[in-house]
Amino acid sequence: MSAMQLPPLSRSPFRRQPADMLERFNEWQDTQAGQAVLEAERAIVAEWTPRLVGQRAVEVSGGRCQDMLRDIRLPWRCSVTPMPVEGGRQATSRVALEACPQSLPIAKNSVDVVLLHHCLEFHDAPHQVLREAARCVAPGGVLAVVGFHPLSIMGLARWFRRGGQRPGWNGRYFRPYRVSDWLNVLGFEVEGVASGFYNLPVGDRGRARLRWLDWLGRRFWWRNGGVYLLVARKRAAMMRPLPATAGFSRQQGPTVVSVPVARWRQQRNTE
Repeated sequence: MSAMQLPPLSRSPFRRQPADMLERFNEWQDTQAGQAVLEAERAIVAEWTPRLVGQRAVEVSGGRCQDMLRDIRLPWRCSVTPMPVEGGRQATSRVALEACPQSLPIAKNSVDVVLLHHCLEFHDAPHQVLREAARCVAPGGVLAVVGFHPLSIMGLARWFRRGGQRPGWNGRYFRPYRVSDWLNVLGFEVEGVASGFYNLPVGDRGRARLRWLDWLGRRFWWRNGGVYLLVARKRAAMMRPLPATAGFSRQQGPTVVSVPVARWRQQRNTE
């Protein structure tokens, strides 16, 4: 009689990141290449923030807080970072908290805007990070993701460059379409995506020699920039009476159905 075959334990679909990844990522952001990438990201976010409404906004950073929501008009703003925060407050943000993106100290359905700044590339459980951020967003609120695009000049060049352990070149790059699929499962509707930084993450001299890449990227592959901003809105539930059908009483109460926010707003404007 053959021995019973025990099934193998399931492993995480994502490899574990080095223990010092956050420190190395912060050091890379302080370089000329990192500052150029941050400048392109701030320009993309600055074009999006004036359209936001609500009361509370939270920025969750994968490394050091970069204050990407500095131009937002919401009255209350908070930043969450896994790095130590001196005195519980930073000079570039109104309120700063030290917490893991996988377990945010924020109440459920209490925030109107949540921005994830490179929280998926350098964490062991990106699904949990996205799920935790979705938990904090109120119905009708917005969840935005800033990440590196794998199908960009920057994403493709990292496979041909030595030094694969350097932040900015390594990590897990998720396509916006893949992240949008995760958000749809979590009850969000994607509103759009924007991208930028069509050069290589090198020093100022190297980018100046390759500035023709910026010209080509803005005209021919403007959707596939090195960084992208993906914006999705959480679906809201509303009371909508269903029409009476055979077999059901007309006195039956209304049924709660999930209605997309965009369609709900369009119906209200036409009434």
